[in-house]
Amino acid sequence: MKIRIAQKRDAETITAQNIALAEESENIPLKQETALAGVKALLSDEKKGFYLVAEENKTIVGQLMITVEWSDW
Repeated sequence: MKIRIAQKRDAETITAQNIALAEESENIPLKQETALAGVKALLSDEKKGFYLVAEENKTIVGQLMITVEWSDW
């Protein structure tokens, strides 16, 4: 298994997995275009955070999103 920082090319796979997770864990159907826009926004701006992906045989089998939280207090 290989763990790496996600690239823009991973956006479709990450989006599909996010949609599946929301449906399975929260019973919330996400719109593909909205979810994809959110994934692309994060992948395009490291100040927002980043994804780590786990690959097995060059297939993404898991992911982790790290987001930045900021507070003035």
